Amino acid sequence: MVKYLLVSHTGIIFMHNRGGQASAVEAIIVVVVFILALVLVLRLLPGYIRTTGGEVNNLQLNAMAQSLLTYIVTNPGNPPNWGLNATGLLSFGLAKEGQSYDLDPFKVLQLVYWDYANNVSDALSPGNLQGYCSLSQINGAGFQQYLSQYNVSYISLTSGWLFTIAKPTKASWVISYSYVKRLLGLDNSYDFLLVITPVLNITVMASSSFTTNSFYVYVKVTNYATGQPVSNASVTLNYFAMDQGGDDLACNYSSILASMSNVKVSCVNAPYGTPLPSPSSFTIIQYNPGLVIQGTSTGVTNASGIARLTLPMAYDSDNYYYFVIYASVSGLGDYGYYQYPSFNQTPLLVAGLLPALNGVGNSIVFADPHLFTSCLLNQGLITNPGQSALGLRIIAVFKSEYGYTFRSINFTINPGRGSNSYPVPCSYLNSINTPNYAACYWNLPSTPMLLLVWIQRNSQGQRNSVPTSQLLIIPYGYNPEYYLTGRTIIFGRTVKYAPTGVAQGLVYIGNAAYLVKLYLYYRGNAYGGLGVG
Repeated sequence: MVKYLLVSHTGIIFMHNRGGQASAVEAIIVVVVFILALVLVLRLLPGYIRTTGGEVNNLQLNAMAQSLLTYIVTNPGNPPNWGLNATGLLSFGLAKEGQSYDLDPFKVLQLVYWDYANNVSDALSPGNLQGYCSLSQINGAGFQQYLSQYNVSYISLTSGWLFTIAKPTKASWVISYSYVKRLLGLDNSYDFLLVITPVLNITVMASSSFTTNSFYVYVKVTNYATGQPVSNASVTLNYFAMDQGGDDLACNYSSILASMSNVKVSCVNAPYGTPLPSPSSFTIIQYNPGLVIQGTSTGVTNASGIARLTLPMAYDSDNYYYFVIYASVSGLGDYGYYQYPSFNQTPLLVAGLLPALNGVGNSIVFADPHLFTSCLLNQGLITNPGQSALGLRIIAVFKSEYGYTFRSINFTINPGRGSNSYPVPCSYLNSINTPNYAACYWNLPSTPMLLLVWIQRNSQGQRNSVPTSQLLIIPYGYNPEYYLTGRTIIFGRTVKYAPTGVAQGLVYIGNAAYLVKLYLYYRGNAYGGLGVG
């Protein structure tokens, strides 16, 4: 009885009995097969080990990414209010102090500043810009000097009136990715990318809403990631509506107008069955001249994700609207902002947010458009340098997101050159009778607010392309993605073809829900520990 060694393709050796006489040839065959099988096993084993090791390391990366993300969204950083002044940042975290997973809007706004300086999310792509110029193209030498203190070398215009920094800058007030990476304990073997994305997408259906004599506004709510409609979402519309003619309020409210003016009241008869809002849902801020209304309307989305809301004022071509919309479903909500008509006309005022010089917090900088002539000419918003207004009366009011008036100021600016274009405190312009300055700044509160800026041109004998008045409504702090024109907020750096760990979670900025995702890239030769500080 001779026992043969049989080797399978897996390299496992079996014993098998067979009767008969053994021969030298058979013995040699057995030895050769055994050796070949052994060589095959030895060649396959290292690859198998490498594959298994890679899977383990990916698990490690995922765990490290989750640890890093948790730290970022549950810690406020140091100092806890570093979002108001990032120059003294000692440790990095985005949470409000004592409120895990509730992000500080001013810290998120610092990520927005960084994105504008580095253009990672393409926020400064040509489709989003309405002007772009270097500091040397700013018309006022004083304004050039003011911006140079921030190490700003390029600015861009978005929304026709908002100026922001552009191109990479070494300004100390813009947080540094490499510095943040060191604060998080990541060495040169790692990079990370933080992506903050809204859960919901809220849009106003303009073609349906703005038709002559319509009292309705149609709002659509969709899943931001998939675009699918969201049904049964509660929608609250806070609106500012302006009617230059003052004749578009529904006649149902004519007695209110009659009590405010001695002139004959003009109004619009609402079609029978129109569910007009209660008079208690809106306030008439101004009447005769014009009509300015602030109010609230509510509704619920249907199966197509559309909510129909009713205003007390009918639409016509001389109306302006600004909407702050909040939609929520199953505890997840978000804000939307909308202005109609969109800013495709000559701006009466240009504004921008910058850190407060020699202080903590931020400042809003108001400037006459003449200082930005090159940017405006590039986009065709003006056709000659003298087209914008020759003197502006400005009323600025801070309101909380719940309507409470926090602070107000009014002042006048005029086209200026040389030192007159260097911004001075707006409160100073408020105190003098004959201001001759083209720019001013106003320090902002440390509380998320809506900033309402009403601009009235002083010179009335200008071309029809220059509007007599405009309203800018700037959401400050509580919805920073406004400054990215509705785009996802991105901070960090990607590494192609590197092993990647991914972690994600749900966070809030105020009442708005966001999906935050962190990608951790490893490009070293060995996996090391992760320390956060």
